Amino acid sequence: MFLKQTLLLLAASVAACYASHAQTTFCEGVNTILADAPQDFRNIKGRMMESNMNATMWASTIKLPGSIGYRLVQSMGLFYEAAIFQSSDKEKLQPYYEEYKQKLADCLGPKGYKMTLQENVTAGLGDFKKVVFMKDIGEPKEGTTVKDLPPHVTMEVLYNKDKGGFTIVIFLFQH
Repeated sequence: MFLKQTLLLLAASVAACYASHAQTTFCEGVNTILADAPQDFRNIKGRMMESNMNATMWASTIKLPGSIGYRLVQSMGLFYEAAIFQSSDKEKLQPYYEEYKQKLADCLGPKGYKMTLQENVTAGLGDFKKVVFMKDIGEPKEGTTVKDLPPHVTMEVLYNKDKGGFTIVIFLFQH
């Protein structure tokens, strides 16, 4: 009994250290999450929060520094999602958008990720391009599957009509 309790305490301590270490800086948080992507985020996946016909959501043991909300989502793929800033005033988004676009570039550029910008599909949000970071893998080798592809990262400005507000969201995709 004592051995079992000790092992459980040790496992909890290791998990707490792992999570707290990963949250030291924004870049360390991003790197920790990306490193866990090929393992289906199993090292950062917490308790299931919700499951419905469209998605399953889990708490995450890692909070991306600067985020105001975060979770793991299984919906047409598995990904980590972190809300960075929310406002009903579109004009307040720009400094946060630029700051986190640069933070992601500084963190992912040295790791071989290339940034591209895509049009925002939401009307009126043309100033806030969808920011995409992907590694150039060249021509895929024969037999390459989706599971073999490296994780990728996006940042988007989304509008929620029901809440009448805008949210800057960072997504770290498994593939």
